[in-house]
Amino acid sequence: MLKKIFLYIVVFLLMGTTSYFLQIYLIEENQNFIPLLQKAYFFHFCFSLILLIVFQFIAQNNKLFEQLGFIYMGVLVFKIIVFAGLFYPQLLGENMLSRYYRASLLIPVIVFLPLEVIFISKIMQGKKA
Repeated sequence: MLKKIFLYIVVFLLMGTTSYFLQIYLIEENQNFIPLLQKAYFFHFCFSLILLIVFQFIAQNNKLFEQLGFIYMGVLVFKIIVFAGLFYPQLLGENMLSRYYRASLLIPVIVFLPLEVIFISKIMQGKKA
């Protein structure tokens, strides 16, 4: 199990840092936006990594394993709500960013969500096999 957790950390760090630096390179230089983007990447990195580690432990429990897919859907909705709550002023509130920068805040979601789904599906399939 420690090998899998180490694999999660390595893959998330590799994909997250690559995506972050590529995005910084491609977007226009806006010094007010870069710290916000760092927070978005950090939020998705931590939330996704903790989610995978917890699911790896939950998969060991046969009673909860049957409900793992439903638990994941609930946690995904919770993640979206927490993200929207943390970044509300920039997304919809008083300090609203332009559409370009608001869309740029969704790139970490696009990077980390497929990784989450791939690893969660492997956890679920690994137990059934």
